[in-house]
Amino acid sequence: MYSKTEILSIAKKQLALDYNCKPLDFEKDGNTITENKRLEGSRIYESDGCFLKIISIGGCAVIYADEKIRPWVEEKILNQNASWLFDYGNLRAIDNKLKEFGHEIDEMPHFYLPNPVLCAAKPITTIKWFEQQDILQFKGDRRFSEAFMFSDNYADVLGVAAFDGDVIMGMAGASEDSKNLYQIGINVLPEYRGKGIGTNLVALLKQEILKRGKVPFYGTAVSHIISKNTAINAGFFPAWAEVYSKKLGD
Repeated sequence: MYSKTEILSIAKKQLALDYNCKPLDFEKDGNTITENKRLEGSRIYESDGCFLKIISIGGCAVIYADEKIRPWVEEKILNQNASWLFDYGNLRAIDNKLKEFGHEIDEMPHFYLPNPVLCAAKPITTIKWFEQQDILQFKGDRRFSEAFMFSDNYADVLGVAAFDGDVIMGMAGASEDSKNLYQIGINVLPEYRGKGIGTNLVALLKQEILKRGKVPFYGTAVSHIISKNTAINAGFFPAWAEVYSKKLGD
């Protein structure tokens, strides 16, 4: 089982590939600007190659910027306190500047990593595990669109479902977003929400992924308080936040 320090180190190594920087850039005082150039081993998302993306982690920020906006970033963003960088006033200024180049802010997700020292989770319902080939039966099933992505870029590799008799109440799934980082998603059917099922499934999946020598992570929207509470109650801690751009009209 990994320690919390090891989990953070593994995550930072992957994020360094994603942001074209060094892992130590996430630990130094002050922010860093990097060129928006994709490195081998970086995770492949729709935001790849975007005009601007920023990550805030550990009290500093790394800013992955197109050369056209880089002078403005150096003047207005580079020396700001990363802890407050995503306050609305700063985001508004960033968005206004992006629009001059035909881009705008797209999303601002928050991400969580597992705390390995918390007590082991036990099922609170009847459960069933699904390996990679078993997951294919759920392709096109909109009930579990958060649990399984069926992406060409990262495979859904593990799932766990909670059952009420023969009825699936909820499903948590993990996708292999990179060699060492697996992302967890969760769906609980409306009639079964508020019973702790989602939290239990996420905790069980987190535990199993760690046992298999990988690091799970959990992402959610800034306003999705229910999802944030699921992550925290399942034994995750806030680790980093990102904001990235898209072309106007996309």
